[in-house]
Amino acid sequence: DSVVAGVVTMDLQAEGAIIVNCTAKKIVAGKNSILYNLIDDSEEGIVAAEGDVIVSVTEESGEMMELRSKHSICGGKAWKEKVAGNSHTFEEVMIKNFNSNVAQIENKRQELFKKTSSSFGEF
Repeated sequence: DSVVAGVVTMDLQAEGAIIVNCTAKKIVAGKNSILYNLIDDSEEGIVAAEGDVIVSVTEESGEMMELRSKHSICGGKAWKEKVAGNSHTFEEVMIKNFNSNVAQIENKRQELFKKTSSSFGEF
């Protein structure tokens, strides 16, 4: 009952979640959570509670910033607010990355994804 695409993990627990382009040793995705572009090499892995929305924004340098939200938060209304413990507003992230080299970012993100997922060993 979940949608999973481009995911590498050793342990996936998901209930009605959408998980795209994520890698971690373990991924726990609560009901109706959305996970996108997350790369995690910790033992705990990626953990999302019910209704969590967690995405990673990669910069040209390869630095990654995690943004969190909830289904109950309207991104349009909260565009200029720091929500869900984020250090930046959605607007600040958009402005910061407006003229970024998307191809360079995707190459860097793929390198990080492969490096992390290959560290898990044999499945």
